[in-house]
Amino acid sequence: MVLLAVLSILPAMAWAQQVSFDVNAPRVVAVGEIFRVEYVVDAEPDGFDAPAFEGIDVLAGPTLSTSKSISIVNGNMTQETRYTYTYVLQGNSEGEIAIPAASVTVKGKNYKAGPLQIKVLNETDGSAAQRAVPAVGGQPSDRAVLAPDDIVMRAEVDKHTVYKGEPVRVTYKLYRRVPLNLENAKFPSYDGFWVQQLNVDGYAPQREELNGKIYDTHVIREDLLFPQQAGTLTIDPLELSVVAQIVMQSRRQSLIDDFFGGPNIQEVRRRVASKPVTITVRDLPAGAPSSFSGAVGDFSLEMLAPPAQVAANSAFTLNLKLSGSGNLPQVQAPKIELPASFEQYNVKTTESLNNTARGIYGYRQFEYPAIARVAGEYELPAVEFTYFNPRLKTYETVHTQPVKLTVLRDSTTVAGSGPVLGGISKEDIQILGRDIRFIHLDDPRLKKTDRLFFASGWYFLGVAVLLAAFVGAFVWLRKLLRDRNNSVLVKGKRANKVALLRFRAAERHMNGDNPRGFYEEMLKALWGYMGDKLNIPASNLTKENVRDELLKRGISAETAQRYIDIIGECEYAQYAPAVTGRMNELYAAGVEIVSKLEGIIGK
Repeated sequence: MVLLAVLSILPAMAWAQQVSFDVNAPRVVAVGEIFRVEYVVDAEPDGFDAPAFEGIDVLAGPTLSTSKSISIVNGNMTQETRYTYTYVLQGNSEGEIAIPAASVTVKGKNYKAGPLQIKVLNETDGSAAQRAVPAVGGQPSDRAVLAPDDIVMRAEVDKHTVYKGEPVRVTYKLYRRVPLNLENAKFPSYDGFWVQQLNVDGYAPQREELNGKIYDTHVIREDLLFPQQAGTLTIDPLELSVVAQIVMQSRRQSLIDDFFGGPNIQEVRRRVASKPVTITVRDLPAGAPSSFSGAVGDFSLEMLAPPAQVAANSAFTLNLKLSGSGNLPQVQAPKIELPASFEQYNVKTTESLNNTARGIYGYRQFEYPAIARVAGEYELPAVEFTYFNPRLKTYETVHTQPVKLTVLRDSTTVAGSGPVLGGISKEDIQILGRDIRFIHLDDPRLKKTDRLFFASGWYFLGVAVLLAAFVGAFVWLRKLLRDRNNSVLVKGKRANKVALLRFRAAERHMNGDNPRGFYEEMLKALWGYMGDKLNIPASNLTKENVRDELLKRGISAETAQRYIDIIGECEYAQYAPAVTGRMNELYAAGVEIVSKLEGIIGK
C-alpha cells in the first residue's frame, strides 16, 4: 500500500514542476542553406500550434521525436523526457526573416517559444572549407587555400571606460569558417588588473555574422577584470595556434575516388590573435570617508544575532555580513571599535561568491572573536562601511545599529572588580594592554609515573616504523616524479582515458541527433588516441604513419586497416549528410577498435 501511494504521488510531483518550452535555431544562415528549427518541450504535449513561416521555404516538418535520459547522482535517479518538433527550412532570398512564436499545450496550460529573427546572407565566395587555389586554365589545384578572414580571433569587452575597481568583462571569441583543431594557446597577462576567470564550459557554439560573412563562433575564454590603477590600461591579445582542415576538390579526384577513398582533406596551420583592447580607468573621486577601504559596487551590511549578555573572561563572537555585488574578494573587514576592557583577536572570514558575466555576487561574513574582561553594561558603537557606487558615481555609507551588551561577573575566578594581586584591579591589568590569565589555586591533580616512553621498546618500534615509512615515501615520490617528467609515458597512459571522454561526448551528440558534433568528437578521439599512444606529433599524424606504427607494435595488418577505415568513414560522413544514419555503427566500431588496441599496446 505504501508503494502504491508513493507511485501515485510521483506523477503529481512531476507535473508540479515547471514546464520548459524552448526553440533552437541559427541566428544567421546563407542564401540557399538548409537548416533546422527545433521546438523542445520537457513534458508530454497535448497539442502543438506551429508558427506561420513566411518568406522562407518549409522543406519538411513538423517532425516529432522523443528522447529520454536517466542520470544517477549519489544514489538519486532522475529521468527526463524531451519532445522535439523539428522543421527543415531554406531561405532563398537575402534579408531578415521574422518567425512568430510557437505554442504548446501541456495539461491544459499554454506555453510559448519565440518569436525568432533569422538573418539570411548572400555569400558569394562559397564555403571556405572547399576552396582551392586555381591553377593555369582555371582548373583547381591540389594546394589548399585559407583566406585571411576564414579564422578570426576577437576580444570583446562590455565597457571601455570604468572606475578603478569596477569590473570589465572580456570575452575571447573564435570565429571560423573551416573545421579546425586547437594546438596551443597563449593567454594575456592582464597587467594592472585583478582577474577572476569565468566558466565557459556551458557555452554552446553559435553562428554569427561578421563583415557580411557567416561564422561558427566559440567562446575560448571569459574573464572579469578589476582595474587596480587609474589611467589607460591595455588588454593584451590572446593567441591561438590552430590546424584548419580543408576539403580539396582536386582535378585528379574522380567520383569513384570520393566514394572509395573519402574526401581529400589537407591541413593548414595558422596562428591567430585578437587585437589589443584599451580600457580607460577613472580614479575614484576625492573626499572619501574614513571608513572607505576600496570597495566598489553595491553592498548592504548587517550584524547577525549579537549576544545580549556574556560572562566576564569568556569568549564571544560578533558577526558582520556584507552582501551585494562588486569587488567582494578584495573587500577588507570593517573595523569594530570595542571598549578598552575588551580584547579583540584576528578576524575570521567566510564567503559565498557567484562569478557571473554581470559581476561577482554573494556575501562575505566576518567573525570578530573577543573577550570581555570587566563586568558591566556596555553599548558597542555602530559599524560603518563605505563603498563607491559606480552606477550612481558617489560614495555610500551603510552601518549597523549599536549593540547593548551585558557582561556578567565571572564566578569561576576572583570577583570582577576587586583587588587581585598587590592591590592591582582587573581594570588596571586591561589598561596595561597585557594578556594575563588569572591563576587557578585548586588541586591540579597531577599523577606520578615511574615509566618513561623515551628509550622504551615502544619508542624504538615507533622510530623504526617512521623510518620505514619515510624510505617508502621517498622511493614512491622519486618514481612518481620520474614518471611525470617522462611526457611520452604520461601521454601514453592517459590516451585511453582521453579517448573515452571524447567518445562520451560523441555519444551525447549522437543521442541529441547532432551529426556534425558527433563526427568531430569521433575524429578527435581516434586521431588523439593514436597521437598520444604512439607518440606521433600532430604534424606527422597521417593515416600512413599510423598504419606503420601499428604494424611495428605487432598489430595485425587487418586491425590496422580497420582503424584507418573507421577514420576515413568518419571524415567522409562529416561532409556527406546522406550517411549520417550510420552514427551508431561507427560509434560502436570506434569504441571496439580502441579497446582492442589498448589491450594489445597497453600491455
